[in-house]
Amino acid sequence: MKRASALVVAIVLLVLGSQTTLADQPDGKALVEKDCQGCHDDRVYTRPNRIIHSLKDLENRVRFCETRNGKEWSEAQIEAVVQYLNRAYYRFR
Repeated sequence: MKRASALVVAIVLLVLGSQTTLADQPDGKALVEKDCQGCHDDRVYTRPNRIIHSLKDLENRVRFCETRNGKEWSEAQIEAVVQYLNRAYYRFR
């Protein structure tokens, strides 16, 4: 019985820990809507002559824009924006 109780406690802790982690992650879509769309709309991501051709290009461009516009995003925020843009528009592997 002790073993089953310990297992239940461990599962509960894992679930609560993962929820906290997810809640703490920045929202890439919200960051794009708040900080990127002031300079351009989403057509820049889908134009035929776009300058982004790889995931590394995308990360470099996000870092460039973040620095150029004085946003001072954390690494987690940069990664969230890159992941969102890749999922929504680019679909690099």
